[in-house]
Amino acid sequence: MKNEIDSLLQKEMDRKAFLKHVGAGFIALTGIAALLKTLNGVGQPSRPSVGYGSSTYGGNKKPRQTS
Repeated sequence: MKNEIDSLLQKEMDRKAFLKHVGAGFIALTGIAALLKTLNGVGQPSRPSVGYGSSTYGGNKKPRQTS
């Protein structure tokens, strides 16, 4: 991989080609970061929702048990 990077750095290119390479690298890095972030949460239990819908007023009221 180091040889590929060195050959890319030694290659003569115009501004348009350079921006294409930088853009592709940026998209690859952000995509990989997002993928790793998504995979990091796989298998973990989901957090309970917090907000208006999770309260008694939101309708998630537990039924009373009569003894």
